[in-house]
Amino acid sequence: MADTHQRPMNEATIKRLFPNASKSVIEANLQDYGQAHTDNPRKIAEPKCPIGNESLAQGKGEKAVSGRVHFCIISVRKRLIDPDNLVPKFYIDACRRLRLVAGDEHDKITLETAQRKAAKGEAEYTEITITYP
Repeated sequence: MADTHQRPMNEATIKRLFPNASKSVIEANLQDYGQAHTDNPRKIAEPKCPIGNESLAQGKGEKAVSGRVHFCIISVRKRLIDPDNLVPKFYIDACRRLRLVAGDEHDKITLETAQRKAAKGEAEYTEITITYP
C-alpha cells in the first residue's frame, strides 16, 4: 500500500532522492521545502488548449471562395511509402486553420496526392500547391 503521508524533507531524504546533489542544492531545498515562492518574478505558465479545438466558423465580413479549391500534395522522400500512408489531413487542416480555404468538406476541395523518390543528395520535403477556382 502506498504511503499517503508526505515524508518530511531532510538532508537524508534529499541525498537519497538526488545522490549527486551539491551542498548548495541540498541547502536550498532544506530552506525552501514547503514554502511558497511568492518572491519569484517569473509568471507561472497558464495551460492552453491544444491546436485544433477552436471553432472554425467563418468570421464576419469574410467571403467564401466559390467553387472547389484543388490541393496537390507531392511528397519527396528518400524511401517511398505505401500510398495510404501519405496522409494529407495535417496539411489541409493547417491550411483551413490559416483560413486559406473555407473548409475541407467534399464539396469544397479536390485532392491529389503523389510521391517521388528524392534524387541523390536531395533533401526530403513536401510540396503543396493550392489552386483556387
